[in-house]
Amino acid sequence: MMIRPSLLHFRRSRGLARAAVKQVNALNVSNGGPALCSSSPSLTVAAASCFSSPLASSSSSLLHSHYCTTLNTSTTTINRSFSSVFVSKHNQSLNVSAQNILEYSQAHGIETHDARVTNSHVILKECCFCSKPTKNKADNFYKLYVQIGGGAYFCHRCGASGSWFDYKIQLGGANANYASSNGSSSSSSMVGVQKFKSGGSGGSKDSSRNSHGYDSSGFSAGSRQGPSPTRQLPPLPMPPRRLQALYSNNLFAAAANSNDSSSSSSSVSSPSVLDYLTKTRGLNHATLRKYGVGQAQYSFANEHGAYVKEDCVTFGWIMSVKDAQVQEELRGSALNLQDYQVAAVKAKATNTSSDSDDDASTTNTSLNTNLESTFVTRRIKARSLHNKAHQRLDPPGGAWGFFGYHTVPKGAKEVVLCEGEYDAMAVWQATGRPAISLPNGCRSLPVETLPMLEEFDRIYLWMDHDGPGQEGAELFSKKLGLERCYIVRPTQQNIGVDAAATTNDSIGNSKLPKDANEALLMGCNLTSILDDAKLTPHEQILTFDELRLDVLHEIMYPDKYVGTPMTSLPMVTSKIKGLRRGELTVLTGPTGSGKTTFLGQMSLDLAEQDVNVLWGSFEIKNTRLIHKLMQQYVREPLPSGDEAMSGKLEAIADRFARLPLYFLKFHGGSDVDDVLDAMDYAVYVNDCQHVILDNMQFMISRKSTNSSWDKFDVQDQAIEKFRKFATDRNVHLTLVCHPRKEAEDTRLNISSFYGSAKATQEADTVLILQNERGKKSMEVKKNRFNGDLGHVPLFFDRQSGRYTEEQPYGASGGGGGGGGITRSTAVDSDYESVVQNNPYPAGHKKLMPKIEVPLGLMDRVTKY
Repeated sequence: MMIRPSLLHFRRSRGLARAAVKQVNALNVSNGGPALCSSSPSLTVAAASCFSSPLASSSSSLLHSHYCTTLNTSTTTINRSFSSVFVSKHNQSLNVSAQNILEYSQAHGIETHDARVTNSHVILKECCFCSKPTKNKADNFYKLYVQIGGGAYFCHRCGASGSWFDYKIQLGGANANYASSNGSSSSSSMVGVQKFKSGGSGGSKDSSRNSHGYDSSGFSAGSRQGPSPTRQLPPLPMPPRRLQALYSNNLFAAAANSNDSSSSSSSVSSPSVLDYLTKTRGLNHATLRKYGVGQAQYSFANEHGAYVKEDCVTFGWIMSVKDAQVQEELRGSALNLQDYQVAAVKAKATNTSSDSDDDASTTNTSLNTNLESTFVTRRIKARSLHNKAHQRLDPPGGAWGFFGYHTVPKGAKEVVLCEGEYDAMAVWQATGRPAISLPNGCRSLPVETLPMLEEFDRIYLWMDHDGPGQEGAELFSKKLGLERCYIVRPTQQNIGVDAAATTNDSIGNSKLPKDANEALLMGCNLTSILDDAKLTPHEQILTFDELRLDVLHEIMYPDKYVGTPMTSLPMVTSKIKGLRRGELTVLTGPTGSGKTTFLGQMSLDLAEQDVNVLWGSFEIKNTRLIHKLMQQYVREPLPSGDEAMSGKLEAIADRFARLPLYFLKFHGGSDVDDVLDAMDYAVYVNDCQHVILDNMQFMISRKSTNSSWDKFDVQDQAIEKFRKFATDRNVHLTLVCHPRKEAEDTRLNISSFYGSAKATQEADTVLILQNERGKKSMEVKKNRFNGDLGHVPLFFDRQSGRYTEEQPYGASGGGGGGGGITRSTAVDSDYESVVQNNPYPAGHKKLMPKIEVPLGLMDRVTKY
């Protein structure tokens, strides 16, 4: 079999792994667990669940021991050469077909002509991960199984296993890591996804987006350079052990102080945090104490840029030590368990007679039990009492978790997963059912939290009753497994008689609660609402009854179903009604007209609203793109040229690093399928909801030929794949296409796109950035959502590097000319009338004094 040279790296690494297998087996047996086969260092549940062999089923408890290379017996942890991408054993939504497996394997150097295909698996003749040669023995062949549907793989000879994403990474496909402080990846050869990482001190950076279950050091499996396989990452930081308890005590102590006139405290706002939780949110003291809700003060920037302290409600993400250990093992790290183990030994010593002769197996079993019953605060989420947008994750750079997870009884088989913290507490208070909340609202379900949900047979998804909430419920149900996820939707029939009689809307229908907390306040029957939850409908077959509630709700409340707005360009947003998931937008404009500038501003608008954005810049290097984005982010030129300004620049970088922006590592001509692999990875791992590709012609230049017709075919095929990706993955994809060769200053139209009409036909929205004699406008030429067409004049502000719709003093319509254009107040006014109002001749350059950024723009700076 032909093996790519890069795959030899894995065969050598497997040899290192086998050296530790006997120690691992001995450890597992002493802990009362199963032993692995002699050549298998590990087996993940994602792979184990796909096979019926005794080995696979017995090894499923070793959920996250993936590619172990060394053993640290002092902490009972295993180091691994790369971090695993966890895929739930219930997830069958990847739709990996046998053809997908064969084509991907063949494209990456594995011969597949003699592979076997069954109803459930593709069985490859030789395993590219095995370090020992097959010696042409029949019993060494056909050991590598790749599951059809889920994509999990397992080799019954060497024990290599993992998810479909792991398989692609191992073969040299999409991988994810962080960019270093200069914007370049520390991984050498792999293509994939980068995220900007500030070079500042760890204490000043809130890298809450950096723990999605992969190696943040930049080492990637399959890379021919980088750290040695035995390198272990440091564990993610956690708050001080007593901080959560302190905040919880503060909540009730502050309220007591506020009632004592002789000991008034300036730290207690009016109304107090406790009053807000009990009177405004309707939560009782027992619920607040059970969930560990607290009160603290954090500093946030006001409209003038000064930091002021604000009273905050705190929500602890509490989990067992074992769950925290699993998260660290997934990312290639390990917790220091010595403190917990010492405590367990001391506890056992006090409960056991001195002449006890318990064997090592019993002792280690007790240690494992202690890890399950000992809880730690993984992270604390703080939300301002007076400004919902002001939130903080403490400590910076920590892991993800679920609020309320520690309240779920051991052995529970069902749980209610809510969008917000108040919703989870409302469900438990009203029904007594275990309820937890997402760490970041309906926008994302971090991969590293998925193992915590594996034990549940039924998961109720209670998201907000609006467009984004229901889209999130649909996305998460696929990630968690359609057969065990029940979507909760309040209806006029299940909210309860009392609530229906007292809460009518303007046309006489019962008002439906937006979320669980509102249902509690309205007096709804939350138990009835939960009992009426339905399984997620089949993806391909639907009936009107299944869509009825969604259709009627969208008709009744259309404003809840518009897309995410571009907050800095409200007039453009009013035309296209925001950017909706599952749609394709194509953008064109003359060379140098500012398409990338517009897209950068759009991506920041989305990121500042906590929408995860994936950037694919094939024309401009990521370092230069991030430079431009940082200027747009702060709305002024970046400090440079003076060493004394480095501190200010580092502070800007720290703030910028908090944005959920990710960057593809491709540049120039790239294979479309490789780009799609990386996009698929980012959508699954990072929950990216908006993808920007700039631009089509640079991307497909690798496959271009001398024939214009061949170029058009390649472009059409790429557009078809991107259109399918946007629909299947329910993301908004913005694609830049160059225009045809046109005379300078010629106004572009929908037929000006380069190539065939495929791009404009497939697109839901067509935008053209017009640039006539230096005067710019954004023209909407196609709008499937509501048919609203027209154009909006744009003005470029050099100070901020942004476009505005209202011309600030000194701004231009583009190209350095056009200063002093008086914008017509009517958005739909004729474009020519705007040009005629220009008091300066075309090309005239009027010297303008240096201007300050308008305060109105500063209101849109992301929250700190």
